[in-house]
Amino acid sequence: MNEQNTKLESIKKRCLTAEKIVKILRGLVIAGAVIALICGFIITGCADTVNPELVKQVESGNMTIETSIRFQGIFKLFIPLNEYYAPNDYAHPLGISCIVIGCVFILEAVILTFIIKIFTILKEENNPFSERSMKQLKTSFIAITVTVFLTSSIGPGLIVGLILFCIYSIFEYGAALQTEIDETL
Repeated sequence: MNEQNTKLESIKKRCLTAEKIVKILRGLVIAGAVIALICGFIITGCADTVNPELVKQVESGNMTIETSIRFQGIFKLFIPLNEYYAPNDYAHPLGISCIVIGCVFILEAVILTFIIKIFTILKEENNPFSERSMKQLKTSFIAITVTVFLTSSIGPGLIVGLILFCIYSIFEYGAALQTEIDETL
């Protein structure tokens, strides 16, 4: 039993380390989201000031801007922004692109929050296969799979979903074995 306690403490330490690393990563992602959103709103709001400089840079060849948003998720969204804005209006599409990037970062921060919750539960529980940890694992895996489906495409979504389903099945089997061991003691 002492060896099991040592292994459990090792798991808890690793979860604590992973939790700290993911919290730092989430902080960076949130900072990126804030910066992208602020830049997007500033560029869009100050389009009259920003646009002349962007036009100069594009005309001189120092800069190229594709005035469309491509979203390769399950819906394959493609918006040709040049149909909605004046021909030399680069500020609005650029601002909208920054805002979309900020929203994607927010979605990533939500996923990282789910992952942090998994590590927190594993760190707190005396059994990594508890009902609480299994429920959080399942919820997180579903959220991650749905996010990949929406932000990538069907292929990567299926692959990620299959891998996470297999990992969850392994944890489910471990939970069944843990329950069996607990009942025999």
